[in-house]
Amino acid sequence: MTLSQFEAERFRYYVLAAQRLGSRQLNEYMKMIDLTPSQSEVIQVLKQWQPISLKDLGSLLVCEMGSPSRLVERLVKEGLIDKVVDPNDARYVLLQLTSLGLERSEQIRYFEEKIHNDLEKLFTDEELSLVSTTLEKLLSHFPVAEALQKRNLMTNDIK
Repeated sequence: MTLSQFEAERFRYYVLAAQRLGSRQLNEYMKMIDLTPSQSEVIQVLKQWQPISLKDLGSLLVCEMGSPSRLVERLVKEGLIDKVVDPNDARYVLLQLTSLGLERSEQIRYFEEKIHNDLEKLFTDEELSLVSTTLEKLLSHFPVAEALQKRNLMTNDIK
């Protein structure tokens, strides 16, 4: 195995391990408020972009590629999301958080801050920026970059 193959494999497994670690941590926090990480992302995106169509919501999500209709329907059933008539076209509905959804959003934010504080204990802003820039370079070649860019999380143009 050449050094570059070794480094590529090491990078791939480090990304996988970091993603799994982060997912486990987020899962544990979200269990406390009866949500999945995917549901929490939907709620946080809605908090920022509501009211929004299902299609537009789907274009902003990282957790779910394609239509998040089943995910949204579950949150509607749980009373976290309302479907409202689009004021510009009564044939369409828009999604927005209910008061319970807004309450959950604050709880999610609390847990997100705990995760951010944990990262702050381990890394400087410069170190996190370096890792983020490296991952952005990788992700910019894949469709998920569009959602990240729409959410203003990408610093560079998608190439």
